[in-house]
Amino acid sequence: MSVQEIKEQLAALPRTEQDEVIAYLFHLRHADDASYESNITRRLANREPSHWLSPD
Repeated sequence: MSVQEIKEQLAALPRTEQDEVIAYLFHLRHADDASYESNITRRLANREPSHWLSPD
């Protein structure tokens, strides 16, 4: 199966299934990246309100 065929199949999926594929690809992209996990952990632990984004 070519990349183009995969793209066409993905485009035909319902939105919820596309979201599932996106999450899976995101997981694959970062699964072996130790620095990504430590960076996210550090950012989540940041309690300085001036570094937060507003809901707006």
